[in-house]
Amino acid sequence: MIRLLKAGLFRLKKDILFWIFIFLTIGLAILTLVRYVPIEGITLDSALNEFLIYIGLFISIFVSIFVGKEHSQGIIRNKIIVGHSRFSIFLANLIICIIVSLLCELIYLAIIFLVGTPLLGQLQMTLSQFIGILVNTIFIIISFCSIYNFVTMLCSEITISTTICIILFIAMFIAQGAFSLTAHSSKYIENAFYDENGNKHIISQEIDPNYPGDQKVKTAKIIYLSIPQGQAMEIKNNNLDSLQQMTIYSIILIVIINILGVYIFSKKELK
Repeated sequence: MIRLLKAGLFRLKKDILFWIFIFLTIGLAILTLVRYVPIEGITLDSALNEFLIYIGLFISIFVSIFVGKEHSQGIIRNKIIVGHSRFSIFLANLIICIIVSLLCELIYLAIIFLVGTPLLGQLQMTLSQFIGILVNTIFIIISFCSIYNFVTMLCSEITISTTICIILFIAMFIAQGAFSLTAHSSKYIENAFYDENGNKHIISQEIDPNYPGDQKVKTAKIIYLSIPQGQAMEIKNNNLDSLQQMTIYSIILIVIINILGVYIFSKKELK
């Protein structure tokens, strides 16, 4: 396993896609600050999680091409010939993709903090909220990597795997938008106002005739929070009530998809 990881990390130094991922991350961080700084009342909190809604697309392209090359260039076949197990090969590629993705997230956060703090001020969220977001961000990234590594390790054609991974991201993006509408449905129509301290005061409320029902809302929320892109959007929108729930869903997804991936890959006939 260690040899596989060293070989994979060595490949990164010469991989142009890796450096493109890095520079795109830096560019997006700078662009986010340029866009947010002129807006009155905006805080560092808003810029902190902007990258999370785009990173799934970046990961889909990186994983499908970087891992896909191992199929197209016969690297996986050679690894098996020299004695590496399929489990080790599968896991090593996953770990490398996770390392790269977490590195890019770390670079983004570093730029936002170092450059954004003097411009936008300190974070408004509490330390516990920041830690909760950070933990969920890590699991969201691992979920994306697991999904795309699963597809790429099982698909020998790099063009097909890249297409599938990008389509999966688009599908997750559309799905989270569709389920979000129902998941965030309010049972009541409220007539309320906020005082000067930001406290909400409800004057009256009545049941919304278009409310889809408690069961549909609950089901939609479970599906919505199970989608990595849905989790990313929740954090981006600063909806932090379901952080623990999202962590559990991420762990379940990661475990299931990697167990299934290792099993199918162990049976796959390599060309």
